[in-house]
Amino acid sequence: MRSNHLMMGGLAAAVMLWGGAAGAGQVAKGNNFVVNADVAACHPGAECKIDLKLEAQGEFHVNKEYPYKFKATDAAGVEYLGKDPAGKNVFSKAAGDFALNPSNEKQGTMTLKFKAAHAGNVTIAGQFKLSVCSAANCMLETADVSVPVTVR
Repeated sequence: MRSNHLMMGGLAAAVMLWGGAAGAGQVAKGNNFVVNADVAACHPGAECKIDLKLEAQGEFHVNKEYPYKFKATDAAGVEYLGKDPAGKNVFSKAAGDFALNPSNEKQGTMTLKFKAAHAGNVTIAGQFKLSVCSAANCMLETADVSVPVTVR
């Protein structure tokens, strides 16, 4: 039986994605992972969705035991629709917001849901707490994510 040693990753990645109402792009990158965002079309007053797609790099895979969490920062005119007991701005594996890709151990998706009150540009930002593992150890990471969305 192999044992994994937990290591704290001192990395806080921050990359901006600038796009329209629907799009995808890289929003965070660490030594052993990338996070891409798929932004669905968003309309005022309707439920909008962003999928943060975590992909482990190299010899690493997504840690299936880790309690993944995204805590969104307040944004004017945005109501978050998270179901985590910590608040509507918190999205987590425990609340059913994070899912592993059953056919690829290197991928997992955190789904963020929100409503925007008005048409225009909003930025959905926050911290994504995640973990990726190699055969030797697991890395605990925090990625600062910022995803601009055009509400039409």
